[in-house]
Amino acid sequence: MGKHVPGQWVGVFGERGLPLLPGTRGLLADLDSDQISSMRLVARLIQRDPGLALSVVRTANAVPHRHFHSEVVSLDEAAMMIGIQGILRCMENVMPLERLLDPAAQARYLQVAARSAYTALLAEVWGDIRHDMIPAEVSLAGLFYNLGELVLAAHEERRIQRYLSLMADSSVLPHEAEYVALDLSLRAVGHQLAESWQLPEMVRHCMRPANARHLRTLGVMLAAKLAREAMRGWCSPGLVGDLRLAAEYLDVDAETVVTQINRVSGEFNLYGDLYGIMAPIPELQIEDIAGQLPQGPTSPAPAFCLAPRSDRFAQAEARLQAAASADEDEVVEVLLAGLHHGLGLNRVVFARLEDGGERLVPASMEGTDYEPDFNRATIDLNGRHLLTVLMRRPASFWLNPGNVAEMWPQVPESLRAAIGVQEFFAHSLFAGEHPVGMVYADRRSRACALDKRALAGFNRLTTLAQAELLRLQQAAGARPRPRAEPIRTLR
Repeated sequence: MGKHVPGQWVGVFGERGLPLLPGTRGLLADLDSDQISSMRLVARLIQRDPGLALSVVRTANAVPHRHFHSEVVSLDEAAMMIGIQGILRCMENVMPLERLLDPAAQARYLQVAARSAYTALLAEVWGDIRHDMIPAEVSLAGLFYNLGELVLAAHEERRIQRYLSLMADSSVLPHEAEYVALDLSLRAVGHQLAESWQLPEMVRHCMRPANARHLRTLGVMLAAKLAREAMRGWCSPGLVGDLRLAAEYLDVDAETVVTQINRVSGEFNLYGDLYGIMAPIPELQIEDIAGQLPQGPTSPAPAFCLAPRSDRFAQAEARLQAAASADEDEVVEVLLAGLHHGLGLNRVVFARLEDGGERLVPASMEGTDYEPDFNRATIDLNGRHLLTVLMRRPASFWLNPGNVAEMWPQVPESLRAAIGVQEFFAHSLFAGEHPVGMVYADRRSRACALDKRALAGFNRLTTLAQAELLRLQQAAGARPRPRAEPIRTLR
């Protein structure tokens, strides 16, 4: 199959679902005779199988004349709505995994399904700790957080095979594996399908990286990160940072976080054979990591650097020059895609100017889908620092080894705390004289250094985006603005 933009996957897979795991029938074998089963217990069993859970939720959402919600928000609610017989019918209608994929491909799908189930368990436990009103709602969002991976593992196994092989290396980050193996965003594919299938709002909400600033979605995103690390046996370089953020999120100490994670691992291990997992997930030992917890963010050495793609850069350049964007969001989308895929910049973020010009808030990003701590960094512009100066006029800045000693103290603390590197590009984004926000980009690691060629491409696309934003402003009937001063590059 050729390349697809995320929206086209709806057409490819919109009528399909996810397969039934081989052990699910045995897991639910007693349902037919047990008419008084607790729907919470039933939902917890269904939650072990993302394919059956997807069918149950979609079936429940298709029931007309519901009385208490416009949509179901949890598996508990979906199970209650369609009843035991409805659940059994769903199970009969879902394609068995063994009929869909060969044994090797089945093992790869089971790997993704296991990670999804672990995410759901952990998100729910954290919901209980935080006294969430509906812990089962965040649990369902955790189950489908990696919907894009699940769908491709079930139906595009050849494409996902290399991705999963790369992800077996703990030094490879998910977005890097996507860049090399798939040339698409699994998160974007999952979000498009979640919208098409009318999955609950919380599911869709968690698939937008910018929503990391909201606590409920942050919990799901963190749970998904730790689930990856659990499947790797807790050997990922970013584990300590994720545990530290989880402790801050839950407002508990690190020992409590580890205790709760081990509790989830123990419950998951009871059903490990459902996913063909031979060895149980090991317990985390707080003694092994306690000394590292106080450290700030670090960027682990990458397995490889992202290669620029001249065709993708030219595509973004042509789209911005065509003066055909529908709105600001489309301009930003094209700009960020060109910077990420065209220049090989790992993390690219557009932070929108909000609160009367007092704050920069992350609004759109590329290459940061699995970094909720990074995605939630907001910048207060009331202080006297580098970004405050940049926002006075259209200007570009490159923090590099030549100026870092002088300029690093002028980088706002919230940004320094989030990025883990001391080299980046930043560009204030204007529509004429009207400030819109800030574009930030880096390569995540000192081993993949920025250079003058990347800076030239960064400035080129951002300049074109500014011209397109001004055109949209004028087309909307705003009074034409004077031409902005030439962009300066500060070094």
